[in-house]
Amino acid sequence: MTLSLYVLRKFLWNIFRVQFAFLFLIMIIDGVEQLRILSQFDAPVKDAIMLTLLRLNSYVMQIFPLVIMLAALSTFVGLSRSSELVISRAAGQSALRLLMVPVMATLVVGAAMTALYNPIVAATVRQADVILDKYNVGGRSLVSLSGGGIWLRQGDAESQFVIQAARASFNGTVLYQVGWHEFTPDGHLTRRIEASRAQLIEGEWVIRNGKQWQFDTTGPETLVTESEFDELRLPTNLTSQEILKNFASPDGISIWDLPALITQLETSGFSTHRQRLFIQSEIARPIMLVAMVLIGAGFSMRHSRFGQTGVMVLVAVFSAFLLYSMQSIAESLGSAQKISIFLAAWGPPSAGILLTLGLLLHLEDG
Repeated sequence: MTLSLYVLRKFLWNIFRVQFAFLFLIMIIDGVEQLRILSQFDAPVKDAIMLTLLRLNSYVMQIFPLVIMLAALSTFVGLSRSSELVISRAAGQSALRLLMVPVMATLVVGAAMTALYNPIVAATVRQADVILDKYNVGGRSLVSLSGGGIWLRQGDAESQFVIQAARASFNGTVLYQVGWHEFTPDGHLTRRIEASRAQLIEGEWVIRNGKQWQFDTTGPETLVTESEFDELRLPTNLTSQEILKNFASPDGISIWDLPALITQLETSGFSTHRQRLFIQSEIARPIMLVAMVLIGAGFSMRHSRFGQTGVMVLVAVFSAFLLYSMQSIAESLGSAQKISIFLAAWGPPSAGILLTLGLLLHLEDG
């Protein structure tokens, strides 16, 4: 028990050290980038600092598998160089049994990140989007979902459109039972359009068989002109990719709220493949972290007198990047519906664990 607590303490301390080093580096790089972007809009420095701090949480989620691997690598390289692994083996303690301590700790940390830290990340992502939207970074377009259907916003410096639709096609290019409301920059309604269907085609909305109302507010009384049309084309800066990317992005939604959102998306006609894949990837996060721990340990538990410690460290880092890349590729294939969601989320971490366990069983006498 004492030896296990000793290894656990060293492992957790190494996680803290590696994480702190990465966060310090990210704050410098991302802070400079946010200052550069927001300086174009004469934003105060405090907003750039706040945006950098809000974005840190999402970076933590992204780099944590690498942090875990480096922490395990540092822990077992240190134990090997100090001959503590040799002493533990001489005392009858199997190296594989000793490895169970950081593995169990990683499972707990991974589960906590999925269940507790994910909602915090989602909240900070939404808050960062609020700051960016205040300075019109990335264009003034917005897509959201409510009980009344789908809501979109598009526009420029001259006018703003608020679009409401009952439902949409799975790729967001066709809206059904749709209405447009055009506003001036100071908030006055100038036009209203209603149609049963609208289609997004190459930078414009094509609306057919609809009706529109023009509002003239220049006089003492508002004049309304009603007309019908066979086809009306409205330019837009929205694209199908932007709608699917920004609409109900799983990064900004707590994992506990995603099931209800998936139900709403299915009712509105959107594909929920992306959200379902995100849920499975978050649930599989502890397994991915365990695979990273095993990679770090598998290449560092040999005694340092055998030499080639530096080579083994480089191989461990390369293997971790390879597994991380495999996961990204699998998730991309899963999002494109080329492979199943289960295989995309659980395949790479499971393969990583099996391969590294095979390596450990080959190197250790257990």
